[in-house]
Amino acid sequence: RAHTRVYMLAATVCCASLSLPSALTLSSAFTRDAVALGLPECLQLLSDRAQTAPGRALCLTPRLHETAAECRDSYSAVSEAFAVESSPPFPHELAIEDSLIAVSAGATLGPQDLLEIGQAVAALHTTACWAEPHRWERTPQLAALAINASPPPRLLKAFGDAFDRTSTGEVVLSSKAFPRLARRRVAAQSAARSTADKMRSLLAEPDFLAG
Repeated sequence: RAHTRVYMLAATVCCASLSLPSALTLSSAFTRDAVALGLPECLQLLSDRAQTAPGRALCLTPRLHETAAECRDSYSAVSEAFAVESSPPFPHELAIEDSLIAVSAGATLGPQDLLEIGQAVAALHTTACWAEPHRWERTPQLAALAINASPPPRLLKAFGDAFDRTSTGEVVLSSKAFPRLARRRVAAQSAARSTADKMRSLLAEPDFLAG
């Protein structure tokens, strides 16, 4: 349970996009002895317990230590995980890799994809807020990881104010956050009303009806 908890904690605060390795890749990453001992299968079981996409990747690609001292230092985080009295919040799966890859390739994301990224940013902030009281108490390593992954305030505010929901539940970009978009929406609504008025006027003309 300690192993699972520490990796899930790390998963929540990790905002890097990590690809999940295949079963073949996972087996080939370790020595024959490790495979014979069932290490890939153990890591897969651990990954299945993770609650975020980065967490699943972290569980499947651990860094193996070469000395006992390195192992003790690494597993000190596991002892901290035992001391966690309340589990950290997991408000988002952080499965935004496809969107990040699309953006890096120059693609333009739609409102729903942007909303998903915004929710991931908010989730990292929520985890950082959870960690703050624990930073200098019993879990300084885990808390520091969470706090260091907190998004910049400007980014958090930008995503927080960027979206609205219509009466039908549709996600749209906020007119308040994007003044130019607001002006275009007003112009489009005005044009639609003008067109509707002219159509009604045209349909009411006797010559039009007679024709």
